[in-house]
Amino acid sequence: MRSLGAVRRVSVTLVGAVLLFAAILAASYAIAHQVHQRHAQAVLVQSERSAMARTATNSHGAACQLAGVQPGQLSGILSIPAISLTAPVEEGTDDQELNVAVGHDPASVWPGVGGAAVFLAHDVSYFVHLNALKPGDVLTYQTACNTVKFVVSGQQVVPAGSPVSNTSTPSVVLDTCWPPNALFFTPDRLLVRATEVGAVTEGGNLNPGAEFIETVTATDYSTSAPPALQAQGLTLDQNEAPMGTMHLVNASVTFAQSPGPLALEAAALETYFGGLHAAGRRQASWWGTLAPGVAMPPQLSGATVAGHDAPLDVEIDSARGSPTQVVLRTRVTLAGGAAPGEHAMTVVLPVHGSVVTVGSWTFS
Repeated sequence: MRSLGAVRRVSVTLVGAVLLFAAILAASYAIAHQVHQRHAQAVLVQSERSAMARTATNSHGAACQLAGVQPGQLSGILSIPAISLTAPVEEGTDDQELNVAVGHDPASVWPGVGGAAVFLAHDVSYFVHLNALKPGDVLTYQTACNTVKFVVSGQQVVPAGSPVSNTSTPSVVLDTCWPPNALFFTPDRLLVRATEVGAVTEGGNLNPGAEFIETVTATDYSTSAPPALQAQGLTLDQNEAPMGTMHLVNASVTFAQSPGPLALEAAALETYFGGLHAAGRRQASWWGTLAPGVAMPPQLSGATVAGHDAPLDVEIDSARGSPTQVVLRTRVTLAGGAAPGEHAMTVVLPVHGSVVTVGSWTFS
């Protein structure tokens, strides 16, 4: 018969293993969310890259497209009238490209060349309405002196990591995460395929840099947190929170299919985390800058969020096409303060021009 000490050692070992597994699971969730936040469109799997590289040509695409396009370089305009989309296209699929444009996968050909040209965009951005496309819908890719026309042939939802077949004739694949409006890591992606039906040379009358200057400036949202508070680290990378979904109310199609929602969400989250830091430290001056005229909630004063017990859902409300406020909803467990324990929490963040402040912070 085992001694009591041996039984205790085995029990401690089992408990330690369970805690270690739980910690790994929690860390994995947080990391997965950060990966989606920073790369909402996962770059196509290596099998797809290899297949497309076999048919890529040194010409790098359409008739007037110069070889050697650099990452981040604006290369053309993608237009899809059926969903009222007109979007700038940049070479590359990293953060710096997908935060402001539709990205062209450098491992794929350019439109107009035999093979599949692959474009990626965030599911909470340019491709939020991609699932509305139907066979027969038209899309065009326009450069300074060339326009290539495609017709949608179909769409499918596939697990992330599934190989994507190439084509011998010119085609386009539009790739985004599925389902749309998800702010968390998604295991599936939506692929919309289109085949070329014509191309025309137009002459150098396109100035995409000037045309999309408003698109880039529309992403210039910021938090009202003072610099000293921002120095505490207010981004989602620096503060853990399980993200839910985004819901747009009365948004214009132009805003919905732009980098604006994600940029505004980022500024709203910085304001939200700033409020938690300011209240937790009972820093009245920080709170006053973040939330002018709004009293610090007694539940939050001196408290810390021990855990988010529900995904943090984001609602962006608009009036006459312009964002007016962001509403965050979640459930949290508070430690310390006047009311420790679990609470439903709603934070309303008005948008003043491009600056996000705290308008109300309520618990139930």
